[in-house]
Amino acid sequence: MVNKRIEWIDIARGIAILFVIIGHSLGNYFSSYFANLIYVFHMPIFFVLSGYLYRRKNKKNFLHSSFFNLIMPYVGTVIIAFVLFTFYSFYNNPIIAPSRVNTYKQLCISALYGIGAQAKLPFINYSIIPIGAIWFLLAFFIGTQLFNTIMSLKFQKNDLIVKGIIISFITFLGTYIQTYIYLPWSINAALFSQIFFFSGFIIKKYHLLEINSVIAIITCVIVWILTATIGLFGFDNLQFPNMYLAIVGGIASSYVMIRLSIYLDTRIFNQASIFKKFLCFCGAESLCIFCFHLIDLDFIQIWPHIINYAMRLCNSYFIAIVLGNIYRIIFATLIAFIIKYIPILRSFYMHRKYKFL
Repeated sequence: MVNKRIEWIDIARGIAILFVIIGHSLGNYFSSYFANLIYVFHMPIFFVLSGYLYRRKNKKNFLHSSFFNLIMPYVGTVIIAFVLFTFYSFYNNPIIAPSRVNTYKQLCISALYGIGAQAKLPFINYSIIPIGAIWFLLAFFIGTQLFNTIMSLKFQKNDLIVKGIIISFITFLGTYIQTYIYLPWSINAALFSQIFFFSGFIIKKYHLLEINSVIAIITCVIVWILTATIGLFGFDNLQFPNMYLAIVGGIASSYVMIRLSIYLDTRIFNQASIFKKFLCFCGAESLCIFCFHLIDLDFIQIWPHIINYAMRLCNSYFIAIVLGNIYRIIFATLIAFIIKYIPILRSFYMHRKYKFL
């Protein structure tokens, strides 16, 4: 039996993945307040939605399925990165060229360590080049396994409260450890993510999405806005002036975007809406879009050419950035659309539909 997809969740994921692409494609606007607004929610919402959908799972089976659904896309993306790097090594050109690593050694270490922000290892003083956006896959893999383990525990009294305390401690631990070392496989972010998984679970358990409170939504919007005024929240490196506010702001903004997605699904879109179909597609294939966005971000140099050409044509940096974002969205979504027709490769990114065996 195939589980029916929940359309508003796909819409929420679709909106989030589009803002991930936009957030990585702002150029000089990266230091703007608009970027701050995006970064408050565009990563936390994926964890919140996963917590909302959470059901207790058999640990062994869940580990197996998560490996193929999260680790294999990571491996596939790294393999593609090696192929493109090799192509560039033999044929130096301005289109396919790495923007993050310069040697095979750097690429290998970056892929094996798997963090999203550059860091120096203590004691040996060795700099790790970040693997880029797909740090999220490793953090999500470890985070989901940890969350399932915690939620599988049983306490005779105050079960949910005790689990909440454990999760709060682990979240704090992730933030605390980060001040000393970036652990491999984005473990810091995986620990920190527990509070977002748990908030999604609480939203579902207590039917908080069914509460039609304008005051609650306005309050969440205000918290979101205030969080963005402080700075840009880096989930990959856990950098923010106030991490407690980052948590509250991340949950509040995710709640607002979820309510918006439900409103769009039930009040604005009809089943024939092209925009709805596009957002649902982006949400359903967000993992594939995410991975190929990284390839575009780090190995395909078309975006800078578009920006430069648009600047010469219209002398407007804003229009150039808009065109650059349109290109990057088209690139990632187009690859996600055609990859299902490519054997083997589709098994890396759509394993639920196309098994390796």
